[in-house]
Amino acid sequence: MSREARIGDAPMTPVAIAKSLPSYLQLTRLLPPALASWLGGMLGDWFARLPLREQKRCRRHLRRAFPLKDDAWIRRTTRGCFRHFGRMALWSISTVTHGPQTLMRPMVVEGAEHLRDCNRAARRGEGTVLFTGHFGNWELACRVGSKVVPATLIGKRLRQPLLDRLVVGVRTSFGAEQLYQDADIRHAIRALRTGRVICTLVDQDIARLPGIHVPWFGIPAYTATAPAALAMLGGGQVQLVFCYERDGRRVLHFSPRRHFPRSASRGDDLQAITRWVTAYEEELVRQHPEQWVWWHQRWRTPLPLLPIVLPAVVLPAVAHPQDLPVPIG
Repeated sequence: MSREARIGDAPMTPVAIAKSLPSYLQLTRLLPPALASWLGGMLGDWFARLPLREQKRCRRHLRRAFPLKDDAWIRRTTRGCFRHFGRMALWSISTVTHGPQTLMRPMVVEGAEHLRDCNRAARRGEGTVLFTGHFGNWELACRVGSKVVPATLIGKRLRQPLLDRLVVGVRTSFGAEQLYQDADIRHAIRALRTGRVICTLVDQDIARLPGIHVPWFGIPAYTATAPAALAMLGGGQVQLVFCYERDGRRVLHFSPRRHFPRSASRGDDLQAITRWVTAYEEELVRQHPEQWVWWHQRWRTPLPLLPIVLPAVVLPAVAHPQDLPVPIG
């Protein structure tokens, strides 16, 4: 794997990550995780009450997704959304030096038989494209997931080099590899063919990437098709993983591992995978709507306008004046 495909330098250790945090976050790192989570929730609740663009967008998108809900539910879910991600952010910083055993001890694994299927396939040298989304705590899913399956993560290169190095360091601290979105796709294909699991986020509207429109809460949403194309190139094996909160506990959820055989139409194959993955995540988001990033403009890219083709109109032959029944002039 070339240096361009990986992060620029060797992965950072958890201690190095902690020392590289900005000074104003060093105090957060020293907080007990429970206190950091509580404080993050309080800050998120305060932030949700501000009349800013993200809060207005969050409420607007919730109304589109849940048209039958009243305004009180919309306001309550918006506050819950910002509380959740406030807790997630500060808790993640406070646990940056914690080992996998500490993070996984209070966690419930949902779909353990599907996780075993993925591991057995990896031992046979069969790779899997593991989809996830901005639901629950996807960073924690990447961290602990790499301890139970041989994972290679595909992520966006962040604009700020220090922040990029910190994020990649956290993601790879438990043994995962990192590929950037702009890396040569052959690196990912080779990883799949050696039995590794390729993890990628797929629930955002990124207009610069090739994609298609699939239903998201009944509304067409532009979705990148590169992960689905990668799955077809690697054998068509697809699975989903999410880490979310339920009844006060963190749940590591694995979907069934599904095979999508290649058909005569590449477009139909990409459509089938992308629709299935999106619908699966939507079902979980419907159960826990406060754990998805509703300020993201998921329906930003409109459907392309189709050309209007008018039917051919055959005009009647123009009659000669002498053939008209009534004289003119």
